[in-house]
Amino acid sequence: LLSIIVILAINFTHAQTGNRDSIKHLLQNDKVDTSRVLHLADLSFEYIESNADTMMILALEALSLANRIGFEKGKAISLNRVGNAYSSSGNYPKAMEVYLLALQINEKINNLDGKQRNLNNIGNMYVFQEDYRQALDYLYRAKTLGEKINDDIACKTLPTTYVNLANVYDSLRVFDSATSYAEQAKNLAYKMNLPRVIGSALDALGSINFKTGQNTLALEYYRLGIPYSQQAKSNQRLSLSFLSIARVFQRINQTDSAIFYAKQSLLLSRENGFTKEVRDAARFLSLYYRKLNADSAFFYQDISRVANDSIFSQQKQRQFQNLAFDEKLRQQEIASVELKAKEERKRNLQYAAIALGLITFVILFLLLSHSIVANPKLIRFFGVVALLMVFEFINLYIHPYLSHATNDSPLLMLLVMVGIASLLVPVHHWMENWITHQLVEKNKKIRLAAAKKTIAVLEGEQNN
Repeated sequence: LLSIIVILAINFTHAQTGNRDSIKHLLQNDKVDTSRVLHLADLSFEYIESNADTMMILALEALSLANRIGFEKGKAISLNRVGNAYSSSGNYPKAMEVYLLALQINEKINNLDGKQRNLNNIGNMYVFQEDYRQALDYLYRAKTLGEKINDDIACKTLPTTYVNLANVYDSLRVFDSATSYAEQAKNLAYKMNLPRVIGSALDALGSINFKTGQNTLALEYYRLGIPYSQQAKSNQRLSLSFLSIARVFQRINQTDSAIFYAKQSLLLSRENGFTKEVRDAARFLSLYYRKLNADSAFFYQDISRVANDSIFSQQKQRQFQNLAFDEKLRQQEIASVELKAKEERKRNLQYAAIALGLITFVILFLLLSHSIVANPKLIRFFGVVALLMVFEFINLYIHPYLSHATNDSPLLMLLVMVGIASLLVPVHHWMENWITHQLVEKNKKIRLAAAKKTIAVLEGEQNN
């Protein structure tokens, strides 16, 4: 069994490293921004079992790019990864907030597979809070949606939804439903070759049998799950499995085996920095040794106490990190709003310039045409429109600078715009008079040329 575990772990380590390298290679060759967002999100997910900080950094980078280019689907996927990182670090309220934001975007763009993932994750947040009624509501919505979608991504999330439902019913001690969903998760995960989900489903079946007093079956399921947890490099799940096995052996009074597996759980937890699992395993050993060996009991009690103190210390550190992450998210939102406003102002300037150019072209055409007799009233009309376009163009151009200089004071901004208008109006009147004069002179020349031509024709007819 140990040989099989080692071989599977080595093979999966190579596969996982290769997967990360392939995603990094895709990132290096990315030219399309939307593809880069998706690849960053995929790379972020690769660290869900190992490094929440790296996962958060990559997810935030994907989110920043998605905001910059206005890629709504990428924004929703990135937010979901940010929520995963918050959840891994133990900040469930913040994870819930981010998952809900992602859900709103997916509902808006009708992204069904993204919506199914969000519903599943939100349901899991309620499980952690032991609000099982709300958890079941979201998980059943995720289950219904996942079963309707004929999509590989959504189907791969469906076994996880079944595992979550099994865990909820296990906690509620509704063991028939728990067993049914755990079996469905296991069978579907086997079919799709999802080792992490297989391990979780087998652990769920082990927990169900342990609570119903089926110690032999519980032990068998826990042991069956070990290779899959190794294959998925889910050391945290493996540590929990070892401790669960120790509890089974404790119940059936096999002291040596209970101590062995509890020590394996403690060793694995300490090697990987799983502080909560270290505390639980050390506490189990401390309580177990109280009747056997006082020195060992005190030794493991000290380990448990240090781990417990470290958890509270880590919570303070996580609070600081979460504040930093929150600020980074806020800055990204501000940058996104500013970018959209800048792009909109740029478009408005282009529209204003196009309209002003058309009006200028019409006026010049009327002035320079040698065959069209133009009405001065028409020139005055186009002149007023041109004045308004010039004023609006200036307003659009200077508004950001004016807003910053006046600190968004409506009164000061109004006074500045009135001052600009007071300069434009006299210029407009002078231009209007000059254009009208030029137009009248041009019309006189056209009429005089037409009259001379008519006289010449009449004289020719008279001579004939």
